[in-house]
Amino acid sequence: MIPQDDPMTQSRPSFARIEQAPAFLPHCNDSRIVAMGLAPMQGSWVDTTSSDVWRAHKTSVRKQLGRRVYAVLDEGVAAAEEFAGLIFDLAGEQSSVQTPGASDAEALWRASLEVADDLVVMQSDDQGKYRLVAASLCSPTGWRLEEKLGATMAEVHGPIPRLNEEIGDQIDRFFSRLPTDHFTHRFNWTLMPHPNLMSRNKWLVNPASDQLWYRAERQSLRRLPKSGAIAFTIRVHICDLTSLLPIEGALESLWSAVETVPDDLRRYKGLDILSPVIANWRRKNRA
Repeated sequence: MIPQDDPMTQSRPSFARIEQAPAFLPHCNDSRIVAMGLAPMQGSWVDTTSSDVWRAHKTSVRKQLGRRVYAVLDEGVAAAEEFAGLIFDLAGEQSSVQTPGASDAEALWRASLEVADDLVVMQSDDQGKYRLVAASLCSPTGWRLEEKLGATMAEVHGPIPRLNEEIGDQIDRFFSRLPTDHFTHRFNWTLMPHPNLMSRNKWLVNPASDQLWYRAERQSLRRLPKSGAIAFTIRVHICDLTSLLPIEGALESLWSAVETVPDDLRRYKGLDILSPVIANWRRKNRA
């Protein structure tokens, strides 16, 4: 399903979600949509830039959608607490655990308010398969937490054409072998007909439109040292596509990537729906 805001999920916090320039251009390095693309991390593994505006966005979305943006399974509470503690340490904040020794299913939520990233916990089950057991997911495009909670990696990635067949085994091996002292990250990108952080329903695109936005995500992964679970973060960046115009080679690489996407992935990414908008944008900007 191609995502789009509906009245229930239109998150419009009072800040400029559209950045002046792209933070990353992952399509310039690897145009493939189905690829792991993992690399060792440099710098912080979450964005701890202090900002009340991200806090406001997340709080507003949870008020609207509840467990559809924040949920922790019973078996994931300990790992979620551990993840939260690392976030609090990095952000220089104290975790307000309510009762010593008691489990705290809200710890990860409070930690998520200290960073811009969405936070996800994947934990191995009795069969050694990693399942999504906890998440603060306030800015997703293309998936819903309530449909993925408790799912294995293969189930989470099920809707993505080719992914399980081409790199599913690689993902499972990576998760099982990731050491606690090795932080890694990957990037992905998409084009969107709007600048909204959260999208859950089908795009309703005006074929006469010439407005496009470039969305890039930095996703980090690390193993939690106590629980052994995998901490997965997602930092979203959105900019107007026109901000790529002055960057040498950025649009040429983008159009090449768009034009060479296989048909099944084209439909998954919504590029078929965006085709008239892309054509209008290119005519308008002579790009």
